[in-house]
Amino acid sequence: MAHRKLAIDGFDEEQQQIAQQMQILSTKSDHEVASLVDQKASVVRAAITRGNSVEALEKALSEPPYGHGLEAAQSANALLVAEVLMATRTQEVNNVVTGLSEDCRDVLLKYIYHGLAHPADFNCGVLLSWHERVVEAGGLGSIVRVMADRKTI
Repeated sequence: MAHRKLAIDGFDEEQQQIAQQMQILSTKSDHEVASLVDQKASVVRAAITRGNSVEALEKALSEPPYGHGLEAAQSANALLVAEVLMATRTQEVNNVVTGLSEDCRDVLLKYIYHGLAHPADFNCGVLLSWHERVVEAGGLGSIVRVMADRKTI
């Protein structure tokens, strides 16, 4: 449920230029990106089944689909990350977060913020608990890096 009816980001010239540049930088078509996300999903689900949350989360966070026109792949990858977060036991969250690199924690925060922006699709309670742990491990700098990064999910 959005608080505004009009997507004002579409009117921002700078935002449109960034989206075009991101699309030019992408060397893969939207079908290739969607296929890669599907392949990644099978590996992630296998890691979840084995109980290896760190491996599952690292794989889900690797090579996130950035760019304009990849909304289907972006939402599929966001759901995959959320699946890993919900499958991880509460006692393991600290170990999983500390096992991630700084870059992975930053990408995880992007997915957490994406999930919080879409509360109908994600469990916000789980996302907030993960947010707390990620910020504990990465500090406030991780929030600043995510908010300042032009590559959005």
